[in-house]
Amino acid sequence: MKTAIKSSSALEYFEPRGSAGSRLEALSDGVFALAIAILLISGSVPGDYQELWLFVQDIIPFGVCILFIYWIWRQQCVFFLRYGFIDDKISFINLALLFFVLVYVYPLKFLMTWLIRYFYALISGSIIEVSEELIQMIPMQKMPHLMIIYGLGFICIWWCLYLMYKHVLKHSEELKLTRIELYETRFSMNDKRYLALIGGLSVVLSLLSILLKIPVGAALAGWVYNLIWIMVIIRIRKRKKELKLILEDQ
Repeated sequence: MKTAIKSSSALEYFEPRGSAGSRLEALSDGVFALAIAILLISGSVPGDYQELWLFVQDIIPFGVCILFIYWIWRQQCVFFLRYGFIDDKISFINLALLFFVLVYVYPLKFLMTWLIRYFYALISGSIIEVSEELIQMIPMQKMPHLMIIYGLGFICIWWCLYLMYKHVLKHSEELKLTRIELYETRFSMNDKRYLALIGGLSVVLSLLSILLKIPVGAALAGWVYNLIWIMVIIRIRKRKKELKLILEDQ
């Protein structure tokens, strides 16, 4: 039985072909659940009040990480709901995606924890007191290396999703995609490619930071990810205009 949330904007112009019940999707959901579990149990059980307070401080980075994992999971979920298409190549790419998600959670949790503590210290005016703790977590000269590890995981995840959309386009006739569904498929595919390119730009800046021996270049590599918000705003406006033209022609 086909099940889908028809009110979802991602399925608005689609006739869902997926059943949300394949064994591949069940495996994927299990892996995403495992990724969230890894985020939660990555720290030890508090043994005293100080450790409990540190655990409480980790709640915010934990929540941010869950949002990231949910974002990736929803993109994969939408893909299978839209097309319900599974062959050997999709299975292999999806397996690679799951592998990268599990690997990605560790640098994601580490980076989010560091950033939350840094910005909290900055806002509260305790940056001097916390600076030693932050340096113990990771020396400043190693920050570009962290951004490379994080960026490579980011690239691999979105490139896998891009390849899944690219592959399903080759089977558009078999799936009997309508004109508007073809447009939405290409649009979603390009979104994934742009996200991977943003990650690539961050990695390049991190590499330059290492080669030029400018550790603070890692900060610029991090700020590059804010381009995602700019891209989303531009792409949403573009999609609205182009969809309007397509609907008017029908």
